[in-house]
Amino acid sequence: MNPTEISHPPIYQRLVRERGDVLAETRAVAEQTQNEARQALDWSGVRRAQKMREEGSFSAFG
Repeated sequence: MNPTEISHPPIYQRLVRERGDVLAETRAVAEQTQNEARQALDWSGVRRAQKMREEGSFSAFG
Protein backbone atom coordinates (compact mmCIF):
# COMPACT_ATOMS: atom_id res chain seq x y z
CA MET A 1 0.00 0.00 0.00
CA ASN A 2 1.55 3.32 -0.97
CA PRO A 3 0.95 6.56 0.97
CA THR A 4 -1.64 7.86 -1.49
CA GLU A 5 -3.82 4.78 -0.92
CA ILE A 6 -4.07 5.15 2.86
CA SER A 7 -7.65 5.57 3.98
CA HIS A 8 -8.01 8.05 6.80
CA PRO A 9 -10.85 8.20 9.29
CA PRO A 10 -13.53 10.86 8.62
CA ILE A 11 -12.18 13.09 11.37
CA TYR A 12 -8.90 13.36 9.47
CA GLN A 13 -10.63 14.79 6.41
CA ARG A 14 -12.46 17.31 8.58
CA LEU A 15 -9.22 18.39 10.22
CA VAL A 16 -7.57 18.74 6.82
CA ARG A 17 -10.41 21.01 5.69
CA GLU A 18 -10.22 23.08 8.88
CA ARG A 19 -6.46 23.23 9.46
CA GLY A 20 -4.84 22.21 6.19
CA ASP A 21 -2.91 19.02 5.46
CA VAL A 22 -0.13 19.46 8.00
CA LEU A 23 1.38 16.05 7.24
CA ALA A 24 1.70 16.79 3.52
CA GLU A 25 3.15 20.24 4.25
CA THR A 26 5.61 18.73 6.73
CA ARG A 27 6.73 16.14 4.17
CA ALA A 28 7.26 18.84 1.54
CA VAL A 29 9.29 21.02 3.93
CA ALA A 30 11.35 18.02 5.05
CA GLU A 31 12.18 17.14 1.43
CA GLN A 32 13.11 20.75 0.69
CA THR A 33 15.32 20.88 3.79
CA GLN A 34 17.04 17.63 2.81
CA ASN A 35 17.75 18.99 -0.68
CA GLU A 36 19.13 22.25 0.72
CA ALA A 37 21.31 20.37 3.22
CA ARG A 38 22.57 18.05 0.50
CA GLN A 39 23.54 21.04 -1.65
CA ALA A 40 25.14 22.87 1.28
CA LEU A 41 27.22 19.84 2.21
CA ASP A 42 28.27 19.04 -1.36
CA TRP A 43 31.96 19.90 -1.52
CA SER A 44 32.56 18.31 -4.93
CA GLY A 45 32.60 21.68 -6.69
CA VAL A 46 35.20 23.02 -4.26
CA ARG A 47 37.37 19.93 -4.69
CA ARG A 48 37.09 20.18 -8.47
CA ALA A 49 38.08 23.86 -8.42
CA GLN A 50 41.05 23.16 -6.12
CA LYS A 51 42.25 20.35 -8.39
CA MET A 52 41.97 22.60 -11.45
CA ARG A 53 43.94 25.32 -9.67
CA GLU A 54 46.64 22.84 -8.67
CA GLU A 55 46.90 21.39 -12.18
CA GLY A 56 46.97 24.79 -13.86
CA SER A 57 49.27 26.59 -11.46
CA PHE A 58 52.91 27.30 -12.24
CA SER A 59 55.56 25.92 -9.94
CA ALA A 60 59.20 26.89 -10.26
CA PHE A 61 60.14 23.72 -8.40
CA GLY A 62 58.08 21.17 -10.24
